[in-house]
Amino acid sequence: MPHRAARPAIIVHLLWLTAGVMTALLVAGGIAVAEPPFPVIHKPAPDFVLTDQDGRQIRLTQFRGKLVLLTFFYANCTDVCPLTTAALARVQRELIRRGWWATDVVFASVTTDPLRDTPAALRAYAKRYQADRRGWHFLTGDPQAVAAVHRRYSIDVRPLAGGLQDHAVPTFLIDRTGVVLGAYGANPDPADIIQDLTRLH
Repeated sequence: MPHRAARPAIIVHLLWLTAGVMTALLVAGGIAVAEPPFPVIHKPAPDFVLTDQDGRQIRLTQFRGKLVLLTFFYANCTDVCPLTTAALARVQRELIRRGWWATDVVFASVTTDPLRDTPAALRAYAKRYQADRRGWHFLTGDPQAVAAVHRRYSIDVRPLAGGLQDHAVPTFLIDRTGVVLGAYGANPDPADIIQDLTRLH
């Protein structure tokens, strides 16, 4: 399977600890064990400037004061990326229903394939998932700039045959001050995300 994070029956989600700190835990077969965290967790989210599906220049720090879900994908992915994007689309629908969308919570999805994922390609991808452009930015840019974002968030991207890729698929939760609170794994449960966003709202 092209994605290391796409192991069956494994869900990574944020848990609230008694000390008020959130950490990513790996839950496998009903037994929770600590997953080696991404180094960026509990630290300020590294800033970047990339271009979204509408050609807008997006800087991560422009979302200070809002909750941010930051994830990584590529449009030609055939397995976990579509599942993760679909899960986030379900979260988006609930946030719109609650009136939190774009004003309180935004999504940023950074490509791992900037050569093929042009703004036009990302626009088509966003339309496929009924992504609301007010608060969901699918991001691309110069390959070197995109690769720099991958390094800052410890996203190792390895090409595979047929234009596929092997890369981690975390969805980072960033608080209103710009600190990374933790990470969900591939194909996260929308209910887990909504519960965490509700606690932070």
